[in-house]
Parts: sequence; structure tokens; C-alpha cells
Amino acid sequence: MKTFRAISFPSLVLGVLGFLVACGAELPVKELAEAKTAITRAKDAGAERYASGEFEEARKSLLTAHEKASNEDLGETKKSAEYAKSKAYDALEKSYPQLTEESKASASTAINEADEAYASQLAAEPYNNAVELKKEGDTLRDNADRTLESYPKESGDDAKLKTRLAAFDQYEQSNKKYLESKKAATDAKSLALSQKQQLIDSLADIEKNLDDADRYAGGQDPEVAQTRERLNAAKGKIDEGKIKEGYSDIDDIRKKSAELVAKNIQAYALKKKVEAKDSIGKAKDKLSGIDQSKLKSSKDLQTSYQRADENLKAADESLASAEELYSSEKYEDSIGRSEEAIRLSRIVVDQSDDIAERLRTGSSVAGRKGDAGDSSSSSTRKGEDTTASSSGELPEGWKKYVVRKKIPADCLWRIAAYKQHYGTSKLWKRIYEANRSKIRNANLIYPKQVLLIPPAKGSTKFDPKKAPKKQTGSDKVEASTPEEKKEETTTPPASTSEQEPEEEEPTTPAPSTGNEQPSDSGEQESDEEAR
Repeated sequence: MKTFRAISFPSLVLGVLGFLVACGAELPVKELAEAKTAITRAKDAGAERYASGEFEEARKSLLTAHEKASNEDLGETKKSAEYAKSKAYDALEKSYPQLTEESKASASTAINEADEAYASQLAAEPYNNAVELKKEGDTLRDNADRTLESYPKESGDDAKLKTRLAAFDQYEQSNKKYLESKKAATDAKSLALSQKQQLIDSLADIEKNLDDADRYAGGQDPEVAQTRERLNAAKGKIDEGKIKEGYSDIDDIRKKSAELVAKNIQAYALKKKVEAKDSIGKAKDKLSGIDQSKLKSSKDLQTSYQRADENLKAADESLASAEELYSSEKYEDSIGRSEEAIRLSRIVVDQSDDIAERLRTGSSVAGRKGDAGDSSSSSTRKGEDTTASSSGELPEGWKKYVVRKKIPADCLWRIAAYKQHYGTSKLWKRIYEANRSKIRNANLIYPKQVLLIPPAKGSTKFDPKKAPKKQTGSDKVEASTPEEKKEETTTPPASTSEQEPEEEEPTTPAPSTGNEQPSDSGEQESDEEAR
């Protein structure tokens, strides 16, 4: 069997043309060119895969036409070229439907993958473009099928050929649309997947609801755990790129999490009311246990008792408010008021213990433990700040502050919130850590106490060796806020040692519903809410 070698059609045509022109013969150039164009088009349409028999026969016929031309057999050259073109058209007729079908399937797959990534919502523009391009490809494909089916019914060879070629053009356009659709869908999928983490972060509200519901239920509601499992499964789907599947359940999970909060919050609000009532009862017992007749000798003790009594009344008011809010089914607000009542009552317990201790030791001054047996301890506490205060030097970024007797009373979170310090109450613990040797209870500080204010960042451990220079005047001890400096005519002088208050009662935090203020339960109160 004769083997055909691949040859360069343009080179062969030009060679034969040159030879025949020189001999004065007329070469069927048009037929040869049309045959070559048809074969090239068939190859681009995948005829080597879809119509290998027709395609190979077309190539062989064109080679035969070239051989005939080189032998100056122009009649056979033309016939072979026309046959080659005819077989190429047969290959195209078989290949185009399969090619477009394959491209359509690829476009559909890409669109489905983009849809799975939730591109319809996260990358709507390229996704919708992909869908529209596929629709256009489908329309062209349907038209091409009908045109190809109708061409044999045309009268005359020219009409048939024209209709047949029109079908080929429609298939080509259809295939192009499918390829463009696939690209747009792929781009949409990539854009959607780039937003996975953002979507996962957007589920924080559900996490909070479940955390709240679990807290309200004391960890005893199995539905909370089940809903959390569903949420984690949805997150896993999103992380895998199956965003639509994962997100499809999110609305229901979000709704369920809210229902669980509503289901458990009522019982929790009732529990907090009971806890607040018990806590207030203990505070009342503590305060009523103090013999008021022993307070008459000291105005300081009387004032301390009065402040404790005011806090106890505020706790009662908070509990009454909690009761009213509970009756109005405003459970979250009721919980806040109950927690405030608990916080205030615990402060009353601390204040009562402090008064009792001062009565026991015979000291009327808040925070003192008496003269007997405590001089060394007091001296030690004073000595702890001697280096910094006696030299008047502070490390860079550190300040001193004198606790003031005012309304509202100074407390750690208020001092932290002053603009010249941190500007936020959230950093009150830095002041507490820096003054551990002076502050036994974060809720109880005293007028005239000199507190160290560390920088907002870095260690809260005071190191006098890092002091860059000696400070003087108001730089040593800051005793007023910028707003109050306008009203105050004097500033408490800097202390050369830790100053213990003389005949002053402890300052206590003002009542609040927040959670940034220090208390013996570890709760805090935000500056904005307190104000």
C-alpha cells in the first residue's frame, strides 16, 4: 500500500504552477486553492478526530491532484481537486455538530462549576455573561442544525452548496460563543472563590448567637451543638469551593440560631434575677452587720458607709429595673440590669469589708491597717515607689496621676479613658498591673493616691533605669483632665513616695450597665456607656 508523505501544499502548488505556466498550460489554481482551504478548515474543526476517513481521503485526493498537475494532466488535476474539496466538506458536515456539542458541554460544565461557587451572587457580571453567551451559542447551533438538514432539499448544486456553507458558518459562530462562554464562566468562578474567607467571616453573627444561646442554656441545650455542627459543615463546604451548597443552608441556620437565643434567654434572665437578688441580700447582710454607732467618731467612716449604702440602693434600683424589663420580655436588657445589680452588690461587700477592717484595726483612714505591726509593710510599700518618685524621673511614655475626690468618682477605667492617658477605658488593666503594690482591690482606689500610668503598649513593669530625664512641674504628677484644668486652680503636688490618703474614703465606680469596669468578678465597664 502506497504511503503518503506530508507535503507543503503551498510549495507544491507554486512549484506546479510555475512549471505549467512556463509550458503555456492553464493550471486549475482556483480548484486547488479551494480544496486546500476546505481541508484546512476541516482540520480546525477536528475532522481528524470526528471524521478521520473523510478527512484522510480529502488529503489524498489533493496530493493526487498535485501529482497529476506535475504530469501536465490538467483534467485529472481539476477532478482530483474538486473531489478533495467535496470530501473535505463531508468531513466538515460530520465534524461541526460534534465539535459544537463538545464545546457546549465544556461551557455548561464551566457554568455549573461557577454556579457551585455561587458566582451568580458573588460574580454576577461575568457569570451572567457566560450564561448569555451559551444561550447565543445554543441558538446558532439550532439554526445550523436546521440549515444543514435542509440543504439537500435545495434545487441546483449552487443553491445546495451555498446553504451547506451557511450551515458551516453558523456552526463556527456557535462554537466561538461556547468557547467565550466557558472563559467567562471560569473567570466568574475564580472571582467567586476569592471571596470564600469574606463569606466565612460574615457568619460571625451566627457564631455569637450560638455562643449566647449556649451561655444562656448553661451548655445543656443539645440543639445548640447540633446547629453548630450544621454551621461548621456549611463552612467546610464553602472552604472547599462549594459555596452555593454551603451557603444554601446558612439562612436556615441563622434563623435557628436566633430561635435558640430566644428559647434560652428567658430562663437565663430569670436565673440572673435570682442571682442578683441573692447577691444583694448578701451585701445587705454585710452592710447591716456594721455597728453604725462606732462610725460616729470618724467622718471618713461615715462617708464610706454612706457610699456603700448608695451603691446598695443603686443595686436595688437595677434589680427593680431588671424585673420590669423581664415583664416586658426585654430579656437581654433585663440580664444587663441584673448583672449591674450583681456588680454593685459585690462592690458593697468589698466596701463593707474595708469598713469592718478599719474598725477592727482602729484606723479611720481607708486602706490603712493601723500603726501596730504594719509599719514595716507600709514602709516597704512606700519604698517600692521611692526610686521613681524621689528622683522625679519617669521612663519615656510613663506618667503619674493623683486620684481625686470628685463626682463621678475616679476609678481605673475612668482614669484610663482620659484623653491624656489612653482615651479608652479598655486599657484600665495596664494601670492596675503597674500599681499592684498599691491597689489591693481594683474596685477600691483612694483620693490622693499617686498612680503610675504606663504607656499604651509595652511592659507595665516600672523600670526607673529607663528614665531619660528628670521631669518637673505638671509633668511629674497629672491630677486633672484637660477639661477640668480650666476649673481647677491648683494641682496636687507630686509625691516623693507613695502617698496614702489621709482621712479620705475610697472612691468607687459609678453604677453602670456596661462591662468594662473592673470588679471583683472580673467584669468591666465601657467608658462610653458609663458616661
